[in-house]
Amino acid sequence: MDDLPESGYAVVRCVDKTVVATFADFPDCERSVMYRHGTGTSFLPLRQDEVIGTPSLFTKMLEKAGYKVT
Repeated sequence: MDDLPESGYAVVRCVDKTVVATFADFPDCERSVMYRHGTGTSFLPLRQDEVIGTPSLFTKMLEKAGYKVT
């Protein structure tokens, strides 16, 4: 993996060992979401009670709980 940075951090796609993102600092928090746009990355810290997901995930959760979603 010749494209690993000399310092900092890298996210590597395991299937083909491709570096998909590099960044200098790792977030100093317990939970965060990483956003990647091209070669740039940013982190958004998450509170302990925050849940993230797609609208279809939340719809399925509500339906499984017995709610009718229209």
